Amino acid sequence: MPIRSKPQQPGEAAINALIEKGGSVATPDEPHHAKTRNFQLRLNDEIRERIDRACEKRTVKPSWHAYIMEAILEKLKADERTE
Repeated sequence: MPIRSKPQQPGEAAINALIEKGGSVATPDEPHHAKTRNFQLRLNDEIRERIDRACEKRTVKPSWHAYIMEAILEKLKADERTE
């Protein structure tokens, strides 16, 4: 004895109605300020090891990207205070 009934397949009319309904093109859900550019950052082994050690000391280890972004934002904030 089945616990639930077998799922019903939609009829051809329902499928055609869905197709005819159309829709919009999927777009990424990005905030207005999220326009980004990729670039390559070259770090020597010493700096990479220092970043790794700093990340390991954190309770929640950030990704390299998050750590570097945080450092950049802190530097910008400090520079803006001295202007």
